[in-house]
Amino acid sequence: MLYQLTIDKNPTLIIATGGSKVVAYYLQLIIERLGIDGIICEVIEPRDYFYKTNRNKFSNLIAISTSGNTNGIKDVLDDFNGTKFLITQNNQEVGYQVVSWGNEKYQIEKSFISLASSFGPITLMLDATTSLNTEIASDEIKKINDKIKELLNRSREKIDKITVNFKDVSLIQIMSGYETKTSSGVLESNLVETGLAAPVMHDKGSYCHGRSNLLFQYPDSHVIYLCHQRRELDNILIELINKEYSNLSIFDTENIKEDYFWKEYYLMLQMYFLSKKIADDKGIDLTQPEYNPKLVKKLYNFRGEM
Repeated sequence: MLYQLTIDKNPTLIIATGGSKVVAYYLQLIIERLGIDGIICEVIEPRDYFYKTNRNKFSNLIAISTSGNTNGIKDVLDDFNGTKFLITQNNQEVGYQVVSWGNEKYQIEKSFISLASSFGPITLMLDATTSLNTEIASDEIKKINDKIKELLNRSREKIDKITVNFKDVSLIQIMSGYETKTSSGVLESNLVETGLAAPVMHDKGSYCHGRSNLLFQYPDSHVIYLCHQRRELDNILIELINKEYSNLSIFDTENIKEDYFWKEYYLMLQMYFLSKKIADDKGIDLTQPEYNPKLVKKLYNFRGEM
């Protein structure tokens, strides 16, 4: 799929919603950093597709949906006239190209947290950073798998060392940027879909324009700071927040010498383990979160006009 996009060298639209949004952000990161001239990539929700007046200017469409039946996805795929792909769990017989990532060992998740359905395809996309349209040798596959295991262990160890107890934290403020959209999206989605805490996403640049007042009004909230490389803005934000409130947890990737594909993957793993720690501190089972059954079922099963 990615190889075909590099040949076409045309604008690409990625459609995703819910937990699949983090997959879309990671795919966007890969496409943009492949450095192919002419490929402009944008991520939007299925509902927004029909409000986007310049949608015909895009030549390629990639829809991401675990089931393949997410409301709005099929409507978008049927309407789009260019080259289109569907990234989904199981292969389907349709009139466009399907990229499936599931296998016989995969079990349907009962939680709202889409661990396998986001972590799985994102992990498979790492192959694209190694090779395009060529078969990866067994030694290269082993090297990739070993690196994944290493980052899994390092992420777990990093979270295990956190001394913060999130039991009574009801508001979590997430400091992010363009380069950390996937990892911040993982944490925000996990917190919301399990009701662990109310998350507020802050862009680091916008935080300088009044958004810091939320921390002043809610000093008992906790700040999760995400970055890959600390620049001047990162340094001043970290210094000031630590000095005034001392409720900041920093998650970075400065201790690994890899490109952004792997750095963001590493940060995403940390956010999954952090979500589990927050749940453990609060005594919540991530696989069986409580929810309003009447409201959730009606909304989740909605198949009407978007």
